[in-house]
Amino acid sequence: MKSWSLSCLSRVGRRLCCQASIFDTAWSVDSQALASNLFATSIFPYAGFLYHLHRSKQAPPLTLFGFYFLLVFVFGTIPAGIYAKTHYGTTLANVDWLHGGAESLLTITNLLIVLGLRAGLRKAEQDKEATVKDTNLGATQDVERTSS
Repeated sequence: MKSWSLSCLSRVGRRLCCQASIFDTAWSVDSQALASNLFATSIFPYAGFLYHLHRSKQAPPLTLFGFYFLLVFVFGTIPAGIYAKTHYGTTLANVDWLHGGAESLLTITNLLIVLGLRAGLRKAEQDKEATVKDTNLGATQDVERTSS
């Protein structure tokens, strides 16, 4: 790693030499700006995910609705964060009643997804049992036909 040297002069008379890495002085990453940019750009891949999930017609309806409901959480959190910043001068995470309300939307999303998957699994098991019964019933009828 290449480091840049900075020279510092002291008023006492001696020259002090300080070493600083280029990464210490050149760029600093603003975590708030980075988080908001990632948050904004993550909508596009998520929209693609929703498009393909809806188009595949393989997700249980309640699960699909749960994934769409996540957008309610996203678009509900944005004004809540702006309100927290303008009225309280802090981030959404530091205003309990706003943060709790936003997180409750996420909790509802999770419940919808899980309940939809649970219903889908139960339906798949019932379909499998019905197929096995139909297969066994058909085999029994075939045996009866061949024996008569």
